[in-house]
Amino acid sequence: MYELIWSMPMTKVAEKFSVSGSYMARVCSVLAVPRPERGYWAKLEFGKAPSRPALPEALPGDPLFWSQNGDIPASRSRAVTATSAPAQTRTRRVVTGIHGLVQGAKQHYERGYKVEAGQLLRPYKRQLVDVTASAAGLDKALAFANDLFKALESAGHRVRFASANELSHRPYIHEHEEIPKLKKQENPYSRGLW
Repeated sequence: MYELIWSMPMTKVAEKFSVSGSYMARVCSVLAVPRPERGYWAKLEFGKAPSRPALPEALPGDPLFWSQNGDIPASRSRAVTATSAPAQTRTRRVVTGIHGLVQGAKQHYERGYKVEAGQLLRPYKRQLVDVTASAAGLDKALAFANDLFKALESAGHRVRFASANELSHRPYIHEHEEIPKLKKQENPYSRGLW
């Protein structure tokens, strides 16, 4: 994809796959493939085009392939497997401040669905750090998530949202100390807070 994007204009690449240019741009974003800026091809004609950036190294969990029907098989993603190259030592660095996933999350929780005092908050936005808290406990929950994410990244791990093609779910969390018995055909995962 990288070589194709840098060999011809995005509209031509899109025509090859019978999709729109904006769709191809989204594919490049999902695959983390750098693409030429607007006006690149005109600048190239006059020898004024900026140099092409390098393709960034794949990180564990990043998709490597795209297919026209939108499916990215799990076996072809950038998952780390036992047969892959020898493990590299993780780069350790001290991460400070507010983690990107936590930054700005409080306002989305506070502006969410109206809930009674003491009930768990329900934000409208779904692409948001997943914490379960009441209004009184929100600051503590977000501070804990922030500390956890920073500790993981300081140890060399990557903290991010799961991509759309990853099969992931969160376990059901009940807000009561004693969990009531479920009805015979009730699935605890179907009663999600969001």
